[in-house]
Amino acid sequence: MNASPAPDSTFAWDQYWRDGRLASCGGEGGATYQPAIAEGWRQFFATVPDAARILDVCSGNGAVARLVAEVASTRNIRVIIEAVDAADLHPTGTSPGSDMIRYSPRTPAEHLPFPDASFDVIVGQYAIEYTDLERTLAELHRVGRHRAKLRFVTHAAGSIVVQEAKRQLADTDRLMQTSVFETAEALARAIGVDQPAANTDDAKRRFLVALQSLRDAEATAEDLRMYRNVGSVLIHAIQHQPQVGPAAVLDKIAETATAIKAHHARLSAMCRAALDPASAKALTASAEQAWEAPFKLEPLVRSDGALFGWVIASA
Repeated sequence: MNASPAPDSTFAWDQYWRDGRLASCGGEGGATYQPAIAEGWRQFFATVPDAARILDVCSGNGAVARLVAEVASTRNIRVIIEAVDAADLHPTGTSPGSDMIRYSPRTPAEHLPFPDASFDVIVGQYAIEYTDLERTLAELHRVGRHRAKLRFVTHAAGSIVVQEAKRQLADTDRLMQTSVFETAEALARAIGVDQPAANTDDAKRRFLVALQSLRDAEATAEDLRMYRNVGSVLIHAIQHQPQVGPAAVLDKIAETATAIKAHHARLSAMCRAALDPASAKALTASAEQAWEAPFKLEPLVRSDGALFGWVIASA
């Protein structure tokens, strides 16, 4: 079984969730999951009993937790939902049954703060494949009750989600290779201190060369908005340095560079975590061994047949 240990830092996910996003991918408008994903969860949660204790592992800002709360509210039952994630979380807004959810950021799946046999249901959407699988399965088995119901949706190496991530990753790689952030910072510093005009002119020339490299890379990019946003933000910041001062400009450059680096780190993590068929089968077998019960492995597909991921669930 391929294990994908959690990174030493949750930097990429801290950046991602801080804007209040709900779904990590497969969402529409950043609201929630597409029907192919959401309906599977709604069907699963339709049989959850009243007063059930539910663990949503690697929850992010609670897309799956909100789905189970919505279903529980529709069924007029009350459940307890513990939504845990190793990253910092920023859930925003309210939804039906949101008072049933308790969020626990900085809580990795490999080390859960719950007593043995705490949960009737354990779920995760694009979750456990990012973790140390051996430790996570052992911990989930510890906190799950006898005959707990489990369902995980994982990334699939050949899915449209991962294929799109690879395209975005290539775009991000090309953007970072233009040196546009480094040259923008050098120019802001040159303008902000008493340097010879020749030094400032050289810094400006290097920045303009990097901007041209950005435009050249844009010609073959699929994510045109990312390229254009980065260029316009940096140009605007440099142009307004006389009004706002170098510190504000350097902060804006650093903020933009950090966002791109976090985007790159998240896409890289997704591609590494995605399971090929053999790895998905191995994970299913490991779950069966841990719980001493049968599990089923199924592809999660859209109405047009496109693959979204794997479903691994207790039978």
